Amino acid sequence: MAYETIIVERQGAIAKVTLNRPDTLNAMNQTMIGELTAAFTDLATQQDVRAVVVTGAGRAFSSGGDVRGMLAAAPETTGDTVRAMIERVNRMVLALYELPQPVIAAINGPAHGLGMSLTLAADYRIAAMSASFSQAFIKIGLVPDGGATFLLPRIVGWSCATDLMLTGRTVPAGEAKTIGLVHQTVADAEFANTVQLCAQQFAAAPTQAIARTKALLRSSQTTDLTAQLELEREHQPACAVTADFREGVTAFLEKRPPVFTGR
Repeated sequence: MAYETIIVERQGAIAKVTLNRPDTLNAMNQTMIGELTAAFTDLATQQDVRAVVVTGAGRAFSSGGDVRGMLAAAPETTGDTVRAMIERVNRMVLALYELPQPVIAAINGPAHGLGMSLTLAADYRIAAMSASFSQAFIKIGLVPDGGATFLLPRIVGWSCATDLMLTGRTVPAGEAKTIGLVHQTVADAEFANTVQLCAQQFAAAPTQAIARTKALLRSSQTTDLTAQLELEREHQPACAVTADFREGVTAFLEKRPPVFTGR
């Protein structure tokens, strides 16, 4: 499928989705939001894709929503038009969040506003040292969206999330690692190679077990222990009949690295 504002590439079992409006620091307009939704929805059905990388073209991950576009539309802006726009944003975030494959947000530069929110929906975040983060919504009189009010407190804690959202301050990569916002920070010169190695590691993992682990982590945010134990009881037998489980046990007994196929 051809896209105007994103690039989707395949390298073996790894799919790479690149936000591609570098002249705007990859600001997300309605076209990009729709194309990201379509791309994530399509990748969810591709069983031969075993890891997904989301990154930005040029020197930014994403500066957030397209503020210039918002200003141009301001005379016609109503509560209904904003509500419709946020519904499209919500579909995009859910399409990413619900991907069965492990998702790496490769944050190559600033990730502000909706750009930062998008990274929170990924499973694993790697930031170049030139990256920065900001919940900048408050600076233009808006509340955070893109799921940030749900995801950010669960990632960095209530107090830290409150700080970031009420001040809109910019967080450099080093602090992002300290507060648990990202999993790794990497020198810019090593960034691309580190992301590739991480994606390869996930792509070589037992894919069905990862998908079910993701589902269990998601459900744990809204359920109690009794219900979560029951969900584990449902998912574990499904994993125990996979070829990857048999391979994992065989490799363990033979004292060799396992070769998982995703089946």
